[in-house]
Amino acid sequence: MKFTTVAYKGSKRKLLPKIERLCEDSSYKTFFDGFSGTGIVSAYMRSKGYVVTANDLNHSSYIYGSVFLQGYNESVVEEKLKEINNLQPVDGWLTANYSGEKERVIRGTGGKKETRPLGYTIANAMKIDAAREHVDTCRDLSTDDKNALVFSIILGADKVFNNSNDQKSSFKKWTPASQKPVCFKQPTVIQGPIGYQAQGDILGYKIDADIVYLDPPYTHGVLYASCYHLNDSIAKWDKPQLDHDYALPRPIDVCYRKNKQNAGGFYNKQTARAAFNYLIGESNYKRLIMSYSDAPRNTLSIEELIDICQSYGAVSLESYDHKICTQASNLNKISDELKEFFIIVDR
Repeated sequence: MKFTTVAYKGSKRKLLPKIERLCEDSSYKTFFDGFSGTGIVSAYMRSKGYVVTANDLNHSSYIYGSVFLQGYNESVVEEKLKEINNLQPVDGWLTANYSGEKERVIRGTGGKKETRPLGYTIANAMKIDAAREHVDTCRDLSTDDKNALVFSIILGADKVFNNSNDQKSSFKKWTPASQKPVCFKQPTVIQGPIGYQAQGDILGYKIDADIVYLDPPYTHGVLYASCYHLNDSIAKWDKPQLDHDYALPRPIDVCYRKNKQNAGGFYNKQTARAAFNYLIGESNYKRLIMSYSDAPRNTLSIEELIDICQSYGAVSLESYDHKICTQASNLNKISDELKEFFIIVDR
């Protein structure tokens, strides 16, 4: 089954069968997805029969997970999408701030200015504005159905956004995909036990599940609220105040470095160890699975994470590439070329 969701750095789509295999035990019934992101892991594990609870800090991720785990009325959403796809375009907040082209100073050119595209063509931005405004006027919608429609709009916007990697900038030329007319389609319907999506700081969430899966933001610079701020803005539709100094205008509250704000304990080497100790130590689980990509800007090394995990259970390490499993004491036998790992903690 194909699960349609937004583009995201570090997507776990290719890892889904491997995550499922690590959960193959008849006693495992419940699954917690701690940094749910696009919702792809939650959706997959629900489809495999697990009762899934998930959490993420970002509001757009809350929307994705709510739709995947709680579902919606397909006939209601289908009828509303027919209306939305035929709305008259509106010149609104998105169009004013993220459409067309803009002259700006190009970084690293000594002050040279060029005219570059923003995120959307004017035609697409106006259709997205119209769609998102319309959803907020539909007072008869259930929460589940409204979430599904908002997810549809984010998905449509994501497909025509003029960057395939993140929302911090736009490509210097319009891509073929960005010039196609935006279209809003129903989100993937997942069959399986009803789950629950939470939103908030995971360090304040009481985790209790047979399997806890963690894909934490342990890399300096990949601040997800900044990377996908447009998804959050469309999800919340709060039309935030923007800082226009960036290549793509950014909500002021996610300009972390400029505001000298801490994006969270996992992003900072000085606080990451305490954050991981609390998360792994305070959670209740039979098995914990943590994804790790050996990137150069990680706040903690894989050796440091394994050292933390060994305080809370029996630790094993599995590589993504070669399907080998080794105890942490044998870490030096693993090829330096391996980039994707699972750290497994059994209690």
